[in-house]
Amino acid sequence: MNVILHETESLCPVCLRRIPARYERRDGRAYFTKACPEHGGFSTLFWRDADMYESWLRQGVHAPAKDRGRPPDEAGCPFSCGLCDAHRSGTCTAVIELTYRCDLDCRVCFADANSRRFEPGPAQLERMYAAALASNRFCSIQLSGGEPTMREDLPDIIRLGKRMGAVHLQLNTNGLRLAAEPGYAAQLKAAGLDLVYLQFDGLDDAVYRRLRGRDLLELKLKAIARCEAAGLGVLLVPVVVPGVNLDSLGEIVRFGKAHIPFVKGVHFQPMSCFGRFPGGAPADEERCGLCDVIHALCEQCPGELRLEHFVPRKQFDPHCDFSSTYFLDAGGRLAALSERSQNDGDTERTDFVEKTNKYTQKRWRYQPGGQADTALGRFALRTLTHSFCISGMGFQDVWNLDLGRLRGCCVHVVTADCRLVPFCAFHLTDERGGRLYEN
Repeated sequence: MNVILHETESLCPVCLRRIPARYERRDGRAYFTKACPEHGGFSTLFWRDADMYESWLRQGVHAPAKDRGRPPDEAGCPFSCGLCDAHRSGTCTAVIELTYRCDLDCRVCFADANSRRFEPGPAQLERMYAAALASNRFCSIQLSGGEPTMREDLPDIIRLGKRMGAVHLQLNTNGLRLAAEPGYAAQLKAAGLDLVYLQFDGLDDAVYRRLRGRDLLELKLKAIARCEAAGLGVLLVPVVVPGVNLDSLGEIVRFGKAHIPFVKGVHFQPMSCFGRFPGGAPADEERCGLCDVIHALCEQCPGELRLEHFVPRKQFDPHCDFSSTYFLDAGGRLAALSERSQNDGDTERTDFVEKTNKYTQKRWRYQPGGQADTALGRFALRTLTHSFCISGMGFQDVWNLDLGRLRGCCVHVVTADCRLVPFCAFHLTDERGGRLYEN
């Protein structure tokens, strides 16, 4: 018997019409279902663990699924983002796309790199930085693409952001140029870069051949070594695909742990089908939910990682992401600083964006350390310098787009005309790859 867990609105994968949608429980799993009057019904696996889905559902504060008070001449969510008055979250991370050029041609790419042209010049970049900082002057700003290191003026772009007041600048990169060019990591560090947000799918070249089309492991390791030599923090960012690397997440964590304090953690991203992807509705066995990531981590890192360490996002929407915080103790084990129960009883938190930005600035950058005179002081210092974050974010594609979740999105792309558009709306594509938004 199917049980309705939650009702919302979504889009038809074919025509992108707004249609009713809901989450249903079937055989212990949570499914996302919807029906278009013209193109029929759609159903996709959302989470394999329906109990965890319901537990997180009860813990979160949710944005409304429907527009309220929308003027009749506006298209509404998600067609006229910018941000609109119906949006329920500020900006945690502002993404500025520097180019769509890339030195890889991955099978799945949310930006559909190399298929489009866009490279803002200095004056336009200044306006884009200003738009991000006007939304939240403490937000993290991620320089993205395509592959941002294709731009020769990247150090100048970083310096511009710092001059304008960006407190945390991170570079979303595949790492190839960092590996190939001695001194490049140090150059970016000197310009003001705070973090390398490094594409890192595993420790086996078979994974890279499947996802990226070529062997890359040696280059990834060299890129990390270059960053360590430059004193530049690294966050490992694997795309997770069942049958490809879901069974090797523990290896990635152990690798990151071995490179503390320069590797600041791992940020897992289950594969979503938008931008460039093989086409058609993904099969259930291809779907990976955040619950799959958490269960795999606990099974593959027994004793160190436990279910109770992982904290769902509190506001808008708890199923978008999770986080956990550890530090490397003197015995070489990860000791948890987070626990799921820290959210219990806190159903009206309104400072989510501020807390997220403080966390990022504190934990997602290399901390050189210092001296402490007492045992307590040395312990406190180590929890900072040797901290290690394990987090995950589940992006939405056209088959599981939940407009209630979208209204709570705090990761915003700064468009060419300086609007802020929720990440999953900006990169959304229909089943044939047609986009809602373009730069």
